[in-house]
Amino acid sequence: MPYLTVRSPFSLAATALSHGWHECSPLSWSHGGRCLQFIERWKNRAYRVSVTEIGKKKDTIRLNLEIDGGPVDDEMQGVFVERIEYALDLQRDLTPLHIACSGHSTLNILPKIGAGRVMRSASFAETIVKTICSTNVNWTQAVKMINRLGQLGPPVRHFVNLTAWPTPREILKAGEEYLRDVCRLGYRVPFIMKFCRDVCDGKVDPDDWVRQAADPTVDSDTLLAQLRGMDGIGPSSSHFLLTMLGRFDRLILDSASIPHVARTHFNGRKPSIREIERVYEPYGEWKNLVLWFEHWLNWQTARNLLAEYERNG
Repeated sequence: MPYLTVRSPFSLAATALSHGWHECSPLSWSHGGRCLQFIERWKNRAYRVSVTEIGKKKDTIRLNLEIDGGPVDDEMQGVFVERIEYALDLQRDLTPLHIACSGHSTLNILPKIGAGRVMRSASFAETIVKTICSTNVNWTQAVKMINRLGQLGPPVRHFVNLTAWPTPREILKAGEEYLRDVCRLGYRVPFIMKFCRDVCDGKVDPDDWVRQAADPTVDSDTLLAQLRGMDGIGPSSSHFLLTMLGRFDRLILDSASIPHVARTHFNGRKPSIREIERVYEPYGEWKNLVLWFEHWLNWQTARNLLAEYERNG
C-alpha cells in the first residue's frame, strides 16, 4: 500500500476542509472515517484513491493511500502519489506562514490544528472548469453544476456512481446542449466549451501555468494577465486560480472576502481596496492565505476542528 509523508504540523481534515472542493466530484470527505477520496484515472480507467491519516512519528505525519478499481502497477501508483501530493500541497513549507501568524489574534491557532494548506484539484484544467462553474452563483448551485458535469467521466469499476473528472475532449463530446440542459451551466457553457477546444487544439496548456507558478522568475502579475485572458475568468476568478497555483501574494477580493475584512478590521465599514491591501501587506507572499484562513475560521467546519482540538488538548 503506497503512502505519503508530510512534516508536522499537518491535519488531513483541516486540509480537506480548507474550502468547498471536497463537496465536488471527483472528491469527497468522510467525516466519520476521516477519509479523503479522490477518483483518479489511469489510461482511461477510473480508480478510487482513499487517503487516511494514520499517525505521527517524530515530526512526520503519515498518510496511507488505498487504490481500488483494478490492477495496480508501480508506474500508476507513482503517478497517483504525485497527484495526491500536489492536490494536498504537501511539499510546501508552511513554517514562514506559521511564524508570520504567531502574533495574529486568531491565526496563531493554525499550526496547533495542522491548518494552512489549501486543497486543490489534482489537475489545473479541472480547477479552471470548476472555477468557471462557480462564478456569479451561490456555492450550493455551483456544487450541483460541478457534480452534474463530473458525471461525464468514466466510472470506477463496481462503483458506477463514482466517476473520474472528464477530460476537455469528453466535455466537448457531450456538447453544448448537454452542458446547458443537463448540467444547467447557463451562460458559462460557451466559456467552458472554448476553454476545452483551446486545450484540445493546443492553444492553451494548463500544465504550463503550473510550471510557471513554480518558477520564481515568473511574477504573479504575469500569471494573472494570462489567466484573465481566458473567457469567463474575471478579476476574482483569476486571483482564485492564482491561489490554486500556490501564489498567495495577491488578495482575492470578492463578495465574500470584502464583508469579512469590513467586519474584522473596520468595525463593519466597507473599506477601500487600498485600505484592505494595507491590512495584509505585512504578510507579503502569504497575505492571501492570511485573509483566506481568517475567513475560514468563521466557518462551521473550522469551528468543529477547533472544538475538537480543545477537547483533545
